[in-house]
Amino acid sequence: MSEVLEKPVSTKNVLSMTGVRAGYGDADILHGINMEVRDREIVAIVGPNGAGKSTAMKSVFGLLNIHEGSIVVDGTDIAGWSPNKIVQNGVSYVPQVDNIFREMSVRENLEMGAFLRKGDASAAFDRVYELFPDLKERNSAMAGDLSGGQRQMVAMGRALMLDPKLLLLDEPTAGLSPKYMEQIFQIVRDVRDTGVSILLVEQHAKQALEFSDRGYVLAAGRNRHEGTGRALLEDREVAEMFLGG
Repeated sequence: MSEVLEKPVSTKNVLSMTGVRAGYGDADILHGINMEVRDREIVAIVGPNGAGKSTAMKSVFGLLNIHEGSIVVDGTDIAGWSPNKIVQNGVSYVPQVDNIFREMSVRENLEMGAFLRKGDASAAFDRVYELFPDLKERNSAMAGDLSGGQRQMVAMGRALMLDPKLLLLDEPTAGLSPKYMEQIFQIVRDVRDTGVSILLVEQHAKQALEFSDRGYVLAAGRNRHEGTGRALLEDREVAEMFLGG
């Protein structure tokens, strides 16, 4: 895994979650969590199974009931908004499963991602194909016929067609070979470098923290640790309790 290069620290928050209690129905799964993602930053959420990692991400995208707290994106509190309205406010979400249209071509999947765009989408297609050369080569192929890594590229590419300010990625390397896992991580860095802030949940915690600017460790729906990716990797308690020693 390549080492993260030092870069100037941004002080502008694209996402700020403050005191968020959320869950399905009336039950809380998140118990007052706090989290932020700054401009042009990759932030990883890690922790044991059942920690509330994916739940935290889904709460940002309006898929849970927010019982308390604020979720501010680029200065606007979006807590309680519908996913459709959240998309229009510059947030795109790639779920872990069922994230492509298998019976559609690569091109058609990307077109579906551009459904809210006004006017010509050719510049968006060019940017996506530059980030994902494999997709340009397989432009006419059925998405369901692609490899697991290429299908993940389709899902990410579709999410980028609206030029989001914040990209949410839920387990982007789940089930992928080490080759494709490294490729997806590199693409995530490339996406960040185009100006998109990224919040991701990742089962490969060590690898995720190695390439992330910062990270949050959750346990039982609560904040346990936070810091730079490097600092969390070097924290003995975090390593022993959450990273397998």
